[in-house]
Amino acid sequence: MVVLALLILLILVYNPISVRVMTVGVAVYYGIDPAIFYRLIKTESSFRTFAVSPSQAIGLGQILEPTAHYIHKEHKRGLLFVPFYNLRLSAKYILYLKKRYNGNWSLVLAAYNWGETKVSNRMEGTKIDRDADYRSRFRDIPETYNYIGKILPPKK
Repeated sequence: MVVLALLILLILVYNPISVRVMTVGVAVYYGIDPAIFYRLIKTESSFRTFAVSPSQAIGLGQILEPTAHYIHKEHKRGLLFVPFYNLRLSAKYILYLKKRYNGNWSLVLAAYNWGETKVSNRMEGTKIDRDADYRSRFRDIPETYNYIGKILPPKK
């Protein structure tokens, strides 16, 4: 009976529909635009909990182990494969980046994809406007430029 209960729990937790619901729930809980967070997770991993990138980014939010330790000091290796844990760390990292980049989504997404040090260096000396669209600053970095476009709707 216990084995059956564990099997059902695993199916519920790792089910693609459950992962999508968790994604929206985590976004709402952390006050992040659910549509943006949903598209970010879809873009990062296609909702595949066990995704591992060539650069060793792990899970739904494609988080690197050093980033996980940076966000959560008590992080334990292997936990990034747990959907809820990975989504929580992704959300916390986004909140950190939003604070760092004055709530500007184009810079938050660029930093999530390309790295905050690289984005900060590129934006050095620029007063960051919360509502500006800085994606054109990354046109020479096709992966990051396209990444922002997949997640953020075009500015009108």
